Amino acid sequence: MSTVMRPDRRFGRRGWRRSRPFTAGLLLGLGGLELICVSWVGLGFLRFTGTAGAASWALGVLFVVAGVTTWHTPALRYFSGALAAVLSLVSLVAANLGGLLLGFLLTAVGSALALAWVPQPAATAEVEA
Repeated sequence: MSTVMRPDRRFGRRGWRRSRPFTAGLLLGLGGLELICVSWVGLGFLRFTGTAGAASWALGVLFVVAGVTTWHTPALRYFSGALAAVLSLVSLVAANLGGLLLGFLLTAVGSALALAWVPQPAATAEVEA
């Protein structure tokens, strides 16, 4: 019985992913988590404390929120994409080169994908007479 339900569940997830800017939200969330993790863990020789550490946490949380927003409310993709694009540029200056450039690259590409995503038109089934 579970083999019959498995393709339906997979199609449901695939349909959910295709009906919204999934990759954009994923990259925004990963970039935000990267900013947080780099400032939290540190690399031994680099200590991210003070304003750069606080900015990394604040920007990281905002990127994660922007990613979740693009997933759950695709109509707000322009707002979250534009906000993420501006914040990714701010992260270069405020958050130690945007989390050693990896966080900047992830969030810049994610924001570009959010701004460029266009919903697919609904497929109509042709009825044969």
